Amino acid sequence: MKLYFPCLLFLENKGKDYKGRTLEDIWSFSDKEIERIHDFIQVIFPLDEPSRYNANRYYIKDIDLIEAIKLSDLAQKNLQKSSQWFLGFLERNKQWQKRYDHNQLRITRVIKSLHLLCSQKIAMNFYQKMVTLIKDDHCIPESTYEYWVEALKKTK
Repeated sequence: MKLYFPCLLFLENKGKDYKGRTLEDIWSFSDKEIERIHDFIQVIFPLDEPSRYNANRYYIKDIDLIEAIKLSDLAQKNLQKSSQWFLGFLERNKQWQKRYDHNQLRITRVIKSLHLLCSQKIAMNFYQKMVTLIKDDHCIPESTYEYWVEALKKTK
């Protein structure tokens, strides 16, 4: 018996998030929208812990949902497509490479979510592609790199 959860349906692009958006809607955001809208990242890259930065506290509370996402080929494909979509945004924009930028937190979330819901290998692949985008003149603090590496090592 296949379990259906609203989050799973959303990740399979068969449902909508709590704001009525589909994955396709989010994937069609312009770079300005990606930068300005702050609540999409929690729904396309869910975690098993609440976000400190989003009032809706959207997160996965059910271990069965995590397993259902891992078993869904479509959810897996879409999580990886979302990670490539976000990498495209990072590639087109350099502002995230300054001393502090909210996209650095988003990167940590993507790594954690891919590790939790896909695999460490897929999370590592995202990380490796992301670090190739970092320019020589970046100002990203060493502590940020430590968060990214830590996200690769473990999940809750």
